[in-house]
Amino acid sequence: MSRHPGLDAVESILRNARNPELRGLLEYWVAIHPGDRLPSRRDFDPLKVRKALPNLVLTDVERDPYRFRIRLMGTAVVAAMQRDFTGRYLDEVWPDAQNQLLVRHRVEVAETGLPNYRYGLSPTPFRLGFAPLERVFLPLAEDGERVDMILSMVAYMERSGGSDAPAIG
Repeated sequence: MSRHPGLDAVESILRNARNPELRGLLEYWVAIHPGDRLPSRRDFDPLKVRKALPNLVLTDVERDPYRFRIRLMGTAVVAAMQRDFTGRYLDEVWPDAQNQLLVRHRVEVAETGLPNYRYGLSPTPFRLGFAPLERVFLPLAEDGERVDMILSMVAYMERSGGSDAPAIG
């Protein structure tokens, strides 16, 4: 049995992740990972990461062309965005979505099956302005190979006078 490269990617992310709930989600994803293929939505029990729930987003992946429908949007994300996108496609609610990082990084996760992590200033405006955030996109695949959902967590940080956070890009 070969080791899935997503496990190595998460180990690398864990060395850099700052938010304790995000770290807990990453550790849980590793725990449910079957080793040689991706975990599925059925493997994910949201009650095992209760503290992260307000910051989670679950996105359905459609292909040809890529489209991403928000299946679930946690209350902290809704509050930060000041609207709930549950049940909507990102290209319906975001201008020029296919050129935005929030879509481009999801496409990357869908194509590679590897997690995507970012820490820094967001190019996407939210309630706190352009404050730093930490986020991860984790692939899920019903068949263990073809990504059909992306589990995301976004940790928003209050903007202070000067930020040491680099721009996300």
